[in-house]
Amino acid sequence: MKLRNIRPHIPPSCIIRSSWGTVKSLNGLATDIFDILDLGGKIFKNREVLRYSYIPDTLPHREREIGSIARILIPALWGDTPSNIIIFGMTGTGKTVVSKILMKALQEKSNFIKERNLRTFMEIQEEMSDSESVRCLNSALSIIDHDDVLGPEMSQQLHRQIRSIYINCQQMDTAYRVMTQVANRLLPFSDEDRLPVSGLPIDEVHSRMLSKLDEASSLVIIILDEIDRLIMKVGDDILYTLTRINEDLQRTRVAIIGISNNLKIMDYLEPRVRSSLGSEEIIFEPYNALQLKDILEHRAKEAFYQGSIQDNVVSLCAGIAAQENGDARKALDLLRVSAELAERDHSPKLTDLYVKMAQKKIETDRVQQVVKSLPLQSKIVLYSIIQLKIFGRIKTTTKEVVETYSNYASKLDLIVLGRRQVVNLLNELDRLGIIQTKVISFGRHGRTTVIESNIPNTDVLSSLQGGLLSELKGLKPKVIYRPSF
Repeated sequence: MKLRNIRPHIPPSCIIRSSWGTVKSLNGLATDIFDILDLGGKIFKNREVLRYSYIPDTLPHREREIGSIARILIPALWGDTPSNIIIFGMTGTGKTVVSKILMKALQEKSNFIKERNLRTFMEIQEEMSDSESVRCLNSALSIIDHDDVLGPEMSQQLHRQIRSIYINCQQMDTAYRVMTQVANRLLPFSDEDRLPVSGLPIDEVHSRMLSKLDEASSLVIIILDEIDRLIMKVGDDILYTLTRINEDLQRTRVAIIGISNNLKIMDYLEPRVRSSLGSEEIIFEPYNALQLKDILEHRAKEAFYQGSIQDNVVSLCAGIAAQENGDARKALDLLRVSAELAERDHSPKLTDLYVKMAQKKIETDRVQQVVKSLPLQSKIVLYSIIQLKIFGRIKTTTKEVVETYSNYASKLDLIVLGRRQVVNLLNELDRLGIIQTKVISFGRHGRTTVIESNIPNTDVLSSLQGGLLSELKGLKPKVIYRPSF
C-alpha cells in the first residue's frame, strides 16, 4: 500500500498575530512559525559578546589589577609555585573575567616556553647525536606528546606544565563536590576513572584526587570562585585541605586563587587556615559610570551592526548600572536585553525606550528567579509579609510576621517554626535584598524590628501563588498593631 504524504492537522483557530498587526494562519509545519515571525535580526552582529560568560582578550580599567596578579603568578613560568591569592570585590567588578584572562595568557606563555626549551634541547641533541637518531626523535615528537617521548622527569626539568581548574563554589558547594571537580578536570570527559558526583566516602575522594593530581605532573592553579559561599556553608576545612595538599604531592604543585564578594571572609577562617593559606590580597573597586561606558562601548563595537543603536543608549545603561554598585554584569545584561527587545519588536534601531523596558524586565525576572528558588518555609514567611502589606501594613513587625506565618503553616499542615527560626529566615531574606529590616526604638517602651518589602507585591505573588501556597488564598493575615510606622 502506498503511503500518502500526511501533514499534521492544525485547527483554523491556531493563528498568529505578528508584531506589525497582520494575522497569518499556521497551515503548514510548526517550523513555519519562524518564517512568519521573520527573526532575521538587524541589530545584533554577535550577541555572545554581551554575556558575562564571554572572556575578552583584555578588560578596560583593570590594567592595574591584571598587573598585580600577573606579578604574583610569574614564578609559575620559572617552575616555582606562586603564592595563593584572594581577590575581593563586589559582584560585576571583573574578578572572574580577569582571572580567566590571566589563566589563558599564563598557559599560552607556558606553552611557548615549553616549545622554546624543547627546540633548544633538540639543537643540543643534534650536536651530540647522529642525524638518524635526531630524525627519529623529531618524527616521534610530531605524533606523540613530548612527555611520552622524553619521559616525565626530563620533560619536567625542561618546563613544568601549567594547568588551571575553575570551580564555581555556588554550584560546587561541598568538600566532596570540590575535590571531585578537581580530580575530574584532570581527566578526559570520556575517562572511565572519573569520580562519581556522589556515593564515595570522603577519604576515598581525597585519596583519588591526590592520585590524579600527582599523575598530572604539573603546576595546577585552582580558581575557587565565590569561595565565601563555600566557607559559609561547610566551613574552612576544604580550604585547609587544599592549601596543605602540596605536602602530599611528589610531582605536582598546587596554588589557590580565591574569589570572594565578601570583604570580611578572612575573619571567618581559623588562624591555622589563614596561616596555611598565606595569601596575597587584591581588591577590585566598583566601576564608575565613565568606566562602565568604556566597557560597553568596547563590547558594543563587536556586538552590534554600525548605526543600529542610538547614541545615548550606552551611556544610559552605564549610568543605571553605576547606581547599583558599578556592576558590569548588570550593564551588559541591560544592553543585551534592550537590544533583544528592540529586535523582537522589529525596530530598526535600539533606543532608550527599550533600555527602560529591559530594566523593568530584568528586575522582575531576577525577583521571580530568587523567589522561586526559596525553600518552602522561607516562601511562607515572605508570603506573610506580602499579605500584611496588602492589608495596609506597609511596614510590619516581627511579631505580626511570626503570628501570620504560624497561622499559614498550620493551615498547610507543616511544621511550625519557632520565633528564632523565623527571625533567621527574615535575616536571610534581608541579605537577599527582598525585604529590609530595621530596629526602631520607642524609648522607655522598648524597641521593635520593622520589616518592609523591597519588591512589588505583584512580582512576588506571581512567583509564590500556585502549588501548596494556593491553599492560603482568602486567609487573612494577623494584623496586631493598628498604628503604622
